[in-house]
Amino acid sequence: MTSDRPLGNRDLLPSHLRTEIGIEGTGVSKTRLKVLTLDDDNVDRMRLIRICEKSGMSFEYSEAENLSQLRSLLDQEPFDIVFLDHNLGRDSGLDALHMVISHEDQSGAIPIMVTGANDLKIAMDAMRNGCADYLVKEELTVASLTKSVATAVERRMLYAEISASKMVNREVAKVVQRFMLTCGPDIRDILKNSIKKTRGMKALIRNDETLDPQILSDLTVLERGCLDLTTFVDDLDSVLHGLRASARDPNH
Repeated sequence: MTSDRPLGNRDLLPSHLRTEIGIEGTGVSKTRLKVLTLDDDNVDRMRLIRICEKSGMSFEYSEAENLSQLRSLLDQEPFDIVFLDHNLGRDSGLDALHMVISHEDQSGAIPIMVTGANDLKIAMDAMRNGCADYLVKEELTVASLTKSVATAVERRMLYAEISASKMVNREVAKVVQRFMLTCGPDIRDILKNSIKKTRGMKALIRNDETLDPQILSDLTVLERGCLDLTTFVDDLDSVLHGLRASARDPNH
């Protein structure tokens, strides 16, 4: 299934990312993205397709209802973006994530987890295990999808540059190590508590129709920011381990 509808607020993305992910209106030849979605709910799959269309993305769309169908599609061709629903009945979105990132023909695929509003832990586990970003199903909009894809592409580009480089900066390693030893644990606790309180406030607001809906939107932005910072701290930890390994390797 394909779509070339030039709809949505594509200006939310920087021009280089609009070109990278196939957004129309960049003035250059765009590439049609190969998008795969895994979800056992046909209504949710169709909703995601419509939002992709409204974002202005040019894409070829493939659908899977379970892990068996996902494996079959992954074996057939490489994909650019793979949306993975976390709740697949007896199966797990984390199992699907492992299937994507371990597939030898999908090294360039960008996995994005689609979770429920009450599944923050799954989203964090997914990102720690190789997922590029996540989307909250109940808050899925053109803006949130565009931001998620842009974030995922930027992160993948950054990781590719880091992987391609064999130069190890020892001063950077010292700074990262000092930060992780002195500030890392406290920052993790602060972010964890902030996310917990934010989610509690969101739950209260959803049940109170007298409050301004903008408050819920602002809390969602705050929650995502805290999760992004948590991922950043985890990324620093991974970089530190990589720098240590490179320093021990005489070939670097």
